[in-house]
Amino acid sequence: MFPLNYKLLWKLANLVILILLVSLLLLPPEWLFSNYIKDLPELLTDKVIHIGVFILWTCWLSGQFISFFKIFFYTSIFGFLIEVIQYFLPYRSWELLDLLANEIGILIGVIIAIKFTSGWSLLIEKYICYFYDGTKNE
Repeated sequence: MFPLNYKLLWKLANLVILILLVSLLLLPPEWLFSNYIKDLPELLTDKVIHIGVFILWTCWLSGQFISFFKIFFYTSIFGFLIEVIQYFLPYRSWELLDLLANEIGILIGVIIAIKFTSGWSLLIEKYICYFYDGTKNE
């Protein structure tokens, strides 16, 4: 983990985002997107959501954790567990293509993180310290 000053706040934010992601991936899609996905092919919509969710989650985690291998590993386990849970839900289904979409999202997220977003939370903390404390956090 990066040397963050506000670790408790970052962990709380991680928990809130994780709950939102789990809800997005486990609740019936009609509850969340009924007006928006009617006209789109289901296969395309579902896979794009999986890829997008895992890109965002991986980029978010890259701001706080240094090891891209650990981010990839634990995010992959999370994606697998989501699919296992979906298998037992009557309004969801387990699909190999979902697992593939999750992994594609994670890989794209890791590439984005390596190139652009790694350690972004340190920059946020620097601005927080500067604007609220009047000090520079270096």
